[in-house]
Amino acid sequence: MPRGMFALALLVAIQLPVNDFPPDLREQANDIEQVRQQYPGNACVLYQIAELYARAGRTDQALAALKEMAARHAGLDPRTRDAGFQKLASNADYLRLKQEIRRDNPPVLNARPAFTIAEADLIPEGIAWSARQQRFYLGSVKRKIIEVDSTGHPRDFARATENGLGVIVGLRVDDQRDELWAVSEQLSPQPGLVRGIFRYRLSDRKLLAKYSVKDGEADLVNDLVVAPDGTLYATASNSGSLVRIAPGSASAEVFFPPHSLSDPNGITISRDGRFLFIAGWYGITRIDLTTKIAQLLKSSPQIAAGCFDGLYEYEGDLIGIQNCVHESGRVLRLRLNTQRDTIISAQVLESYNPLFDGITTGAIANHRFYFMANTQFHKMGPGGTIPSSAEFKPILVLKLDLKTNPL
Repeated sequence: MPRGMFALALLVAIQLPVNDFPPDLREQANDIEQVRQQYPGNACVLYQIAELYARAGRTDQALAALKEMAARHAGLDPRTRDAGFQKLASNADYLRLKQEIRRDNPPVLNARPAFTIAEADLIPEGIAWSARQQRFYLGSVKRKIIEVDSTGHPRDFARATENGLGVIVGLRVDDQRDELWAVSEQLSPQPGLVRGIFRYRLSDRKLLAKYSVKDGEADLVNDLVVAPDGTLYATASNSGSLVRIAPGSASAEVFFPPHSLSDPNGITISRDGRFLFIAGWYGITRIDLTTKIAQLLKSSPQIAAGCFDGLYEYEGDLIGIQNCVHESGRVLRLRLNTQRDTIISAQVLESYNPLFDGITTGAIANHRFYFMANTQFHKMGPGGTIPSSAEFKPILVLKLDLKTNPL
């Protein structure tokens, strides 16, 4: 199909008649429809509409929504492993549409191997870098944190048996204070595990503090960032809230209440400490820390800014891993305007890499972006278990030179 087939005027106004969906899908349909009314041309919203229609067995409507999504030329590629799109895996129109998207957006292969980790079943979600210690730090669903030197040699930093440490999600280094912050979560209830945030001293791996969070206030604490003044901010994806730990505080507080953010995940902060940038399922929210005003970053329809897992500030730009609206996942660099309220351009740094098997988060070190190519989360069993039958490949960390990929 020629590229021009998607250049026609939009075919229909895609809507979600909520009551037409099965009862188990109506709550999600209602949530998506509310966002659609506000952002009708958002490619990530159209993606979710299509997937929901596909789950409901409404193939024609699902394909219509995907065509509307493709018409934005934002590069989104439906993940056939998603529950809804699995039902379309053999549909000829669906397959032709994916072929057209891929012809429009060929692979971008700039990354090079940095190091591998032999502990293949580590299943890491977070990675962080300390310039002070010259170490990378990776978390694991096996309830531990490892540190890796520049040659790729690992050793345990914090172990599962210590202090109620749970599944490790987000990780961030605060080099100024020689500290590592880690999110401890539970994929299934286990007695003795702490849901919350742990703070370690890097130089001797000593646990300095742990901050528990309450169910209903901060459900699924996910990623975190440290402000220049030492304040810690963490996203809670399931509750849609934001947690803060002030310097010297003995407890975590809810900074933005539940349901104020849409599935918040990756988080970063501007170099001057004024703005937080928080990834959500359909866009990136900017929070002005001087006023607590939150607003979605504006962009053209050709820029899809939803579903970023890791999100990082680099020389005024945002670097992010977009993994839930793209078949392989991809790494993007977003340029902001001087007011930092609009995305003015986007560049794909890496996509369709055959080594990808679950990309999640990254870390910036010496003007390079390091990220895990194959976390292999899909091989994990219920509740974070690791089946004995699962076959894992060694963890590969890739690097991208940000100086040679400027916007």
